[in-house]
Amino acid sequence: MGEFELRAADGTVLCVDSVRAESLLAYLVLHRTRPYSRQQLAFLLWPDSTEQQARTNLRHVLYKIRRALPDVEDILEITPRTLRWRTGTRFWLDVAAFEEAVDRADGLAGDARLAALNDAVEAYTGDILASSYDDWLLAERERLRGRHVDALDQLSTLLQARGDYAAAATHAERLLGEDPLREATYRLLMQVYGARGDRARAVRTYHVCASTLERELGVGPTEQTRAAYETLLPGRTLKDHDHPDRAGIPHLVGRAAERSRLTAAWRATERGLAQLILLTGEPGIGKTRLAEEFAAWCSRRGAVTALARAHAAEGALAYAPVVAWLRSPAIRSGLRGLGHGHLVELVRLLPELPAEVAGLGAPEGLPEDEQRQRLFDAVAHAVSAPAKPVLLVADDLNRFDRESLRLLHYVLRADPHARLLVVATARLEEVDHDHPVHALLGGLRMLERFTQIELAPLTRAETTALASRIIGASLTEPDADRLYGESEGNPLFLVESLRAGWPGDGTVSPKVQAVIEARLARLSEPARDLVGVAAAIGREFGSEVLVAAAGASEDSVVGLLDELWRRRIIREQGADAYDFVHDKIREVAYSGMSPARRRHRHRRIAEALARSRGPAADAVSGEIARHYERADATTDAVRWYARAADAVGKLAANAEALRLLDHAVELVRSLPASAERDAMELDLLTLLPAPLVAVEGYSAAALSAAQSRALELSDALGAELEPPLVRSLALTSLTRSDFDGAQRYGEQLRQRGERAGDDVLVVEGAYVLGIAAFWQARFEAARDHFELAARRYRPEHRGVHLLRYAQDPLVVCTSRLANTLWFLGRPAEATAARDAALALAEDIGHPLSRGTALVFATLLAVDMDDEPDLRGYTAELTAMGLDSPQIRVMVEAFNGYVEVLDGAVAAGLDRCRRAVDAGQDARSAPGVPAVLQRVLLAACIAAGDTGRGLVAAQRLLAMGGAARLWRAEAEELLARNT
Repeated sequence: MGEFELRAADGTVLCVDSVRAESLLAYLVLHRTRPYSRQQLAFLLWPDSTEQQARTNLRHVLYKIRRALPDVEDILEITPRTLRWRTGTRFWLDVAAFEEAVDRADGLAGDARLAALNDAVEAYTGDILASSYDDWLLAERERLRGRHVDALDQLSTLLQARGDYAAAATHAERLLGEDPLREATYRLLMQVYGARGDRARAVRTYHVCASTLERELGVGPTEQTRAAYETLLPGRTLKDHDHPDRAGIPHLVGRAAERSRLTAAWRATERGLAQLILLTGEPGIGKTRLAEEFAAWCSRRGAVTALARAHAAEGALAYAPVVAWLRSPAIRSGLRGLGHGHLVELVRLLPELPAEVAGLGAPEGLPEDEQRQRLFDAVAHAVSAPAKPVLLVADDLNRFDRESLRLLHYVLRADPHARLLVVATARLEEVDHDHPVHALLGGLRMLERFTQIELAPLTRAETTALASRIIGASLTEPDADRLYGESEGNPLFLVESLRAGWPGDGTVSPKVQAVIEARLARLSEPARDLVGVAAAIGREFGSEVLVAAAGASEDSVVGLLDELWRRRIIREQGADAYDFVHDKIREVAYSGMSPARRRHRHRRIAEALARSRGPAADAVSGEIARHYERADATTDAVRWYARAADAVGKLAANAEALRLLDHAVELVRSLPASAERDAMELDLLTLLPAPLVAVEGYSAAALSAAQSRALELSDALGAELEPPLVRSLALTSLTRSDFDGAQRYGEQLRQRGERAGDDVLVVEGAYVLGIAAFWQARFEAARDHFELAARRYRPEHRGVHLLRYAQDPLVVCTSRLANTLWFLGRPAEATAARDAALALAEDIGHPLSRGTALVFATLLAVDMDDEPDLRGYTAELTAMGLDSPQIRVMVEAFNGYVEVLDGAVAAGLDRCRRAVDAGQDARSAPGVPAVLQRVLLAACIAAGDTGRGLVAAQRLLAMGGAARLWRAEAEELLARNT
């Protein structure tokens, strides 16, 4: 079941590494009662080949099997003419276990029957050889799938009869996943949810049933199903709600050319081409409708489909669309097959996973680039895990957050031959030229894996056909002319006009807003009120939040949701939510509320979201903040924006965290002046440096402004700066070569750590003090600080250090200790420290830490005039290809020096010179310009170029600051040539 897997008796997985070999073994074990001729098997597996070629292919496959499975004849009986599964072989086969359990259940009753059916559905882990489309397999797959569906049906019915409603619902939902047109199962689910007291879910099940039947078959539910629905809404009669509005789900009319292009793209995807199709066009033109219709078509072909929709309302956190894809049933069901490492990374997006997968812990904190790489890789594996082709729908791609767009780009590039198609909708006219969506589309266009399909308005004939289908009658020619003229072929305008009661007086409102307003006016007053609450939520909504936000009973909300569904104001969305049929309806409903009512509703929604999510509110913290802001509850909004920034910071979405904190600071500064306001601002400025540094670096003007303001506020409040601010001030001072300032702030960190018994702060302080002393040529002090950092370092704190500095401080301090010991005249100890730092960097496997250790090992080789080490370390650095601009520019200088040693004097010196020029901008690491000037001086001396060497020496002496470390070398060259 599922994918082919062969295991030895000890559990070892045996890999045959051939799809045809897997198919041959599967056929033989499934048809193990008799032998089969080689000719018959060859034709079965290669029906389109000649007989001679097919038999050659079979011999080749058997050769592969023998190589992969040396003992294959223990399970196969191979003769020159026939093959068969060897009789008497002891083995376990999941298909046999499944069918045995189903057969056993047929002859049992009571608990024994229930147990057998449970065994059967547990054994069925997926369609047999799901990724294979061999002709011989199709009938067998359908037969087994049918037995599985029957087992699920029997099991859910038995569980319902026993009152185990939770288990009955689980299996019934699984059954609908296999057969979404099984109306009896919808009725069972409605009854189960009703018995559990979950009327909202029961009514929603009916809504899903009715919409599915209408969309797929063009029919409504049977009288029996509507009667079950009736019992869920007491006080109503069938004639009140027997049918939704006559303008039901709009039929997809026209779009033949667009559907043809989508179909061609899907066939290319099935063959192995990862790509993105973008549907564009004016609002209401039918982009989402076409994407959903196409997704339904793909699903009927056996594809895995998942939908993610972005909304205009702000508040959704980074990766929200990706989370929607991962939580879709089709993809979620395949996550268990991922490796442990990938599952751990997915916990960042799906915090509920540890409760579902035994032994799954929390992911470790990592530097931004490394964490993003691991997360992107895990999502790429999750999306490609299904054995079937995958379709991801990205509705309103222009509203996706930056991180989701970057991840989508990665997933499409990770495996160009993945069977993955992304169909997106977007309004590109609404986005600025620098919007990240353009980077995604531009990158995919260069790879020739992007296609844009512009949807034009419907023709007059198509407009008339759609209107006739909706109203169930033909239009007169004058009516058709008038309707087409007013709607201009826009499907949304057309459908909303018909739902509003056209023809009425024979005129159509010139504005979509007026048409929708007329539709909303026909609702009952309580329904109009609930529409306002739903519109204020700004995205899909569930009954729980609506009940709390509306201040109404669950019974009344369920009834009102039903009215809105019947009036085609809302539709089912996702697993257990609703959304507006179109964003335009949401916009009109929201604009119809008075400002006071909007504020009241936003506050109620914020409180409901916070209360309903409890400790898990981080996932909706941005939405809660937005609602409080729109309720004019600024203090509450600021608190939740800070929480949202922390939540996205844990996902390494630092640009988003920075945006949230900047907005919170703006809100605080809008409050009347007070000590409380200043304290709130100082708290926010304490959080600001981490994402700001990650995005813009320590030399950013915005960071300097935030630090200055924080110092001003701390003085005014008489408050001590918190460690994150002190840390940022210390590292900013180092970046600017303000070593006195770095020493002052480093000492504050160390003292705070000593007082609190916090080894992390002590190490941070000693690190800063050591670096500052080193670049001031105070080598004794530098040695003491580096050794203190090494003594107080704890391996269990490595993750914290990596998050704060993006490097391991033990590696960096030990590496820098080596250079310090050299300047102190202790070369043997220097090389020992260097080797220890490199060994540790290799052991922890952190690229940037290793790169930094290699840079200073190479610099030590320059100072020690050790040519072999210089060459070796330079080669290692070059091979690493790190993105750090500071490391990259120093690697250029080292390579220039090596070229000089190789005899390419002019080219090598020019390369060193260019690195020196480029290094003038590399100010985010202290001492970089001085190091580059030092390497140039050494290269000039090695080349025997006295003229350039003298210029380099003079410039080194003129630099001051960190360049004082090599004053002796510069002065020696000048003295020899004066």
